[in-house]
Amino acid sequence: MGELTIRFLGTSARHPLPRWGCDCPQCSHARTDPGGVRSRPSILVNQRVLVDPGPDIYRQLAVLPPEELTAIRDIVITHPHADHYLGLDDLAQLRQMLNLEQLPVWAQFDSWTLILVTFNYLVSHELDPGQGTERPYVRRDMTLGQSFEPYEGLSFTPFDTFHTNTFTTAGLVIEQNDLRVVYAPTSYDSAFWGVTESDLLILDGTFLNGDQSSNQPESGEEYGRHLPIVEGVRFAQATRAQRTLFTHIGHIQVAPEELRTYLPDDAFDVASDGQVVELPA
Repeated sequence: MGELTIRFLGTSARHPLPRWGCDCPQCSHARTDPGGVRSRPSILVNQRVLVDPGPDIYRQLAVLPPEELTAIRDIVITHPHADHYLGLDDLAQLRQMLNLEQLPVWAQFDSWTLILVTFNYLVSHELDPGQGTERPYVRRDMTLGQSFEPYEGLSFTPFDTFHTNTFTTAGLVIEQNDLRVVYAPTSYDSAFWGVTESDLLILDGTFLNGDQSSNQPESGEEYGRHLPIVEGVRFAQATRAQRTLFTHIGHIQVAPEELRTYLPDDAFDVASDGQVVELPA
């Protein structure tokens, strides 16, 4: 099997960038440089596995060639916050247009409670054989610490990122041959992850530094608990990550050149919408 490929479809936090009515350095830069524009967080693994189809998924996938769209065969949802799963309805329409087969959707057991409140009409339940395959999705449960293979040779192992107490929020260890990618776009207490020596570490970039109570916007827009970027840098160094990218970028209100002063060297960077990272076999 060849290289492991991660395509960043979106890299913002809960709301896209630039923000409405804001002239901070971050938003001003995004209005003049397309590279600073960010949509809700999602990645595509090996063109086959779509992780976290958020509200922007239709537009994010619209730029892909048809052969890449029809290659999508599995969906993984890390947790049921709106920016990580509300695109399921749009994705179902796209699947129907392209005559795709029924797609497995992998999520934690307690995530399904909220997903089905919104999208029960889209999901067939594997435990109910009376349901037909006319629905676009079939439910698949994933469990913390237990690996599953969307297809042979590619494995996902979910781990708890402690982002919220309301339900389980999962990070993902993605492995192919000897390659390891750790994807934790919304994460908080890294002390309990047990993740080391990744080839690519993808971390939460919602906040920059300091106490979250002082960083939390008054509107509460970045809900949940987050590991600040400066702490993510220390975690990456301690776990000997070969390369670290930050995603789920929040309204940190600093321009890219200032943000990069917080990153110690070229092994660290900030992911951008549309970026493709290829890890050689």
